[in-house]
Amino acid sequence: MACYRITRLKALDSDKIKEIGEGIRHTVEAMGADFIDVAEDNDGNVVVVARYPDDATMEAATATAQNAFGQMIAQGAADGSSINQWNGKVVMSF
Repeated sequence: MACYRITRLKALDSDKIKEIGEGIRHTVEAMGADFIDVAEDNDGNVVVVARYPDDATMEAATATAQNAFGQMIAQGAADGSSINQWNGKVVMSF
């Protein structure tokens, strides 16, 4: 069953977040996610939506995701105290 990891954070430097994302693109693409979308509103609120085919694939991707968010925090691109993560399984699709 497909599952999602949704992470919310506050961008301090949106361009830096994009730069970090591009720098790890190949690693992220190899994690096995069905897709990972990053969206941002006009107030710098960022949502990362990652869909995985199953829990095992999502758990295997955890270290890579943590590394990406760690880089964003360390490089001043994201507010570390704002990071909020939610995981869930698909129960219905339309």
